[in-house]
Amino acid sequence: MSRFRITLVDRYLISEFLKPFIFFIFALTIIMISSFLFELTDLIIIKKVPIDVVLKLLLYKLPDVMVQSFSISVLFSTLLSMSQFVKNNEFTALRMGGISLHRLIFPVLIIGLLVSGLTFFINEKVVPWTNHEAENIVRRTILQKGLPNLQEGVFFKIDDRYFYIDDIEESTGNLNNIILYELDKEDKFPLIITANKGIFRDKIWNLKQGVMHEFDEEGNLVGQSDFNELKLNINEKIKDFYGEQRTTSEMSREQLKKDIRIFQDSGISVNSLLVDYHLKLSKVFASVIFILIGIPLSIKSSKGKAFGLIISIVIIFSYYISISFCRSLGRNQILTPLIAAWLPNLVFGIVGTYLILKEEYFKLKG
Repeated sequence: MSRFRITLVDRYLISEFLKPFIFFIFALTIIMISSFLFELTDLIIIKKVPIDVVLKLLLYKLPDVMVQSFSISVLFSTLLSMSQFVKNNEFTALRMGGISLHRLIFPVLIIGLLVSGLTFFINEKVVPWTNHEAENIVRRTILQKGLPNLQEGVFFKIDDRYFYIDDIEESTGNLNNIILYELDKEDKFPLIITANKGIFRDKIWNLKQGVMHEFDEEGNLVGQSDFNELKLNINEKIKDFYGEQRTTSEMSREQLKKDIRIFQDSGISVNSLLVDYHLKLSKVFASVIFILIGIPLSIKSSKGKAFGLIISIVIIFSYYISISFCRSLGRNQILTPLIAAWLPNLVFGIVGTYLILKEEYFKLKG
């Protein structure tokens, strides 16, 4: 354990890492908030949204934006601090003094794990609520007129009924793959209705080619009946339950898991939801992955801060493109949801570990 006690070198590395880390968090947060506001500028002007509403929207978006900046800031800080460490010949001196690479990078990896833990906590306890409040402002205040009322991939609630629509045909307004589950106040398990197609007009849900599933109090399927057409009269219009709509970004991992379990019990395909569920955990470790990739690249490079920033942008772009690509493969059942969510981490993690091991056993020349 003594080899991993905090040393003067550890304190120095941590200090050199934290300075750019804090700077980049603030800088990226300002940039992303400004970008978000710019996207809504036309709508805000057209709708004449009051300034206090705009400020409230930005405040609610702040936790999500800050969390997104964490991993990117970690990568920038890793490359800049380690590159400077190498450039000043401090790295070479310590290696020649017998300190191993994995011992040198230990404090940076610990910071990466702490950032990942903080990211997970904020994503679970804060971001779902603030994202939901921000989206409610957009739905009710900014997008209230002239845009589609329903959204695909969104959960929403009417009384004790929960709806989920997988796909919406924009040209016709037809709904595909609809899930409705109705909670009974006395029973633990709901009545679940699934329909291949449907349409919503005013207060009437017209569902077609569907199945009704009934469960007993222990969660066992006790009844199942098919229907060609089912009409449900809801006492509210869609505009009245804007605030009850939720995308997966407005749900914690635990909330999403609960809905997935209900749908799975009735044999409903939940691939797209499962991918998002696993991504909520896998993306948390982006900070650690970026450190594993960033450290060996910064050690190899002596081209200064500008080169480090360029490399950072390339890595970030590649990582998030791979996440988007694998997410699409998972949603289309080409990859399993678990593999789709974790494959980018696995690939980038293996590459980073290989580069570190290669550097660890590379014989330093004078």
